[in-house]
Amino acid sequence: MSEDFSLIFGSSGFIGSKVINLLNQKKNIVYAPVRSPQKNPSENTKEIILENLDLSSLEIPHIKQAYICLGTKLRAWELLKMSQSKREEFIKVDFEIILDAARKSSSSGAETISLISAVGVKPGSFNFYMDIKGRVEEEIIDLGFKSVNIFRPGHLIGKGINSDWDVKFADFICKITDNFMFGPFSKFKSIDGNTVARSMVLETQKNKPGINYFYFNEMIQSLIIDTPSL
Repeated sequence: MSEDFSLIFGSSGFIGSKVINLLNQKKNIVYAPVRSPQKNPSENTKEIILENLDLSSLEIPHIKQAYICLGTKLRAWELLKMSQSKREEFIKVDFEIILDAARKSSSSGAETISLISAVGVKPGSFNFYMDIKGRVEEEIIDLGFKSVNIFRPGHLIGKGINSDWDVKFADFICKITDNFMFGPFSKFKSIDGNTVARSMVLETQKNKPGINYFYFNEMIQSLIIDTPSL
């Protein structure tokens, strides 16, 4: 039953927690490296406690699919300009740890890997955030997985009333600007986290060969195809 075994990094985060819940509903066995035990994990979830997410000691059985939902929590203005200390933290998590996670997935037998990235990323960009995100995408592609799924959502909505003020403000602005996002600009629309997570699980389990990119329209289409007609 190794085809049912999945590995997920970032299972306690906004998207990762939704992904692991969906996998548990499907009764998939999920290995989840975490810094500390989570509350009431599913019986299908096999937590692996790793302090500071040091993956060098990580040992897991053979898996088929891997999900990477790791990311540094940033305030809105840090997407444009980060302090030096924040840059160092961002490189550590969003480049080094993510790349280590992808390598560990490959060595554990994963044929398919899915990564949460962001719309507009590009290696070599003058924007630090976009550059690092683009570079880690390239590095993962070069690892030679049979199937690479890269999800590039715009602003993620659905984080709830406990969100920081800048997230709430971005939610409000997107309600206005989304109405003007047509054609090639539709990829920049905001999108609900549940939609991203569902699309990620659906597309990952298809094991479609090659490099596959998913923007707003592609993620919405995933759900439409999966919804049975009446």
